[in-house]
Amino acid sequence: MKMADAEPVLLNEVIVEILSWLPVKLLVQFSCVCKYWKSLLSDPHFIKLHLQKSSKYANLILTLTTPSARNRCVTSCSIGSFRQNPYIASEHGHLLLNCKYKVLGSCNGLVCLIGSTHEDKIGQHWVRFWNPAIRLKSRKSPFLQVDLRVNELGSTKFGFGYDKSSDTYKVVAVLCNRNAMEYSERTQVKVYTMGDNCWRDIQSFPAFPIIFRNGGRFMNGTLNWLAIRNYASGCDWDTVTIDQLVIVSLDLANETYTQLSLPVDLDEIPYVAPAIGVFGDCLCLFHDYQRTNFVVWQMKEFGVENSWTRFVNISYQHLRVGGRIKFFSLVPLCISENGDVLMMLNHNFELIIYYRADNRVERAKYHNRVWIDTKEHVQSLIMPY
Repeated sequence: MKMADAEPVLLNEVIVEILSWLPVKLLVQFSCVCKYWKSLLSDPHFIKLHLQKSSKYANLILTLTTPSARNRCVTSCSIGSFRQNPYIASEHGHLLLNCKYKVLGSCNGLVCLIGSTHEDKIGQHWVRFWNPAIRLKSRKSPFLQVDLRVNELGSTKFGFGYDKSSDTYKVVAVLCNRNAMEYSERTQVKVYTMGDNCWRDIQSFPAFPIIFRNGGRFMNGTLNWLAIRNYASGCDWDTVTIDQLVIVSLDLANETYTQLSLPVDLDEIPYVAPAIGVFGDCLCLFHDYQRTNFVVWQMKEFGVENSWTRFVNISYQHLRVGGRIKFFSLVPLCISENGDVLMMLNHNFELIIYYRADNRVERAKYHNRVWIDTKEHVQSLIMPY
């Protein structure tokens, strides 16, 4: 047979490269084409190659609830789609969560769900890992038991992230003891690694984490909490000084702590407890300023304290946010890909869209559902167990 008569054949390397750019939904459908393609989707090298490509196109995982809070709807959409049509989140929900579950975080396509119950002064927490793209969930983790006479259920704070050095996913629980008089007993830290059969202890927290809106935020292989150092037993927010505020960063590889300073221009304690988050691949700090403005800082280079940059400084009057500032909070939901648009949620569950370029504000509100939280999310083929 002449070469001209032969059918063209794609090399396996070319096929792999093409497939690595496709969305997970299509890849799952293609697994029925042949045994080779089916085996490819479970190949660790291909899974990581696909993740490298899909991580460039982050979506949002949004958690919504009904006013009765009896169930939660989890949905996924692109940041651009959400900005153009905020109501899309209520139109395409694809999972109803039992009210015992909350979305802790998302990392490399895996969503970590936290479940909690309490009875007879004993609280129990457990986690499940879920990959919504391939529609698989893990079994429940072992229970983490909490003595509610010592640790309040709500004062156990979690974080979820990826340890690249060991290629493992970890959940960290910080148990805050509000009754202990000795500093070393104020916090207990436990770690659960996906696939393990127990929670294990690591070194205790070097400061007291701020409870309000302050789960561990994953960034560059670390989990980060806003915390108060030199915390005195029984003190409240009114007695905390600005030099006591610090970001505690836990390295998931060696499980050691580093403390990061806040922006030097933040020279007074905010009236409402601040919070941190991760947006646009930057660690961010959100805080009130003198009950008149909402301020967002970005750490442009993670771990470099002089890289803090003021991202937004906007008045509540311009945002048309009223009420008693002490009892409300603005919760940032996401920042657009180009950094021009900041989307926030206010105390009335209204969506506030702020356009930095022209200082414009838009608002939207659901009547049948309200947002609870958003997490950046990418599609992947990673198995949740």
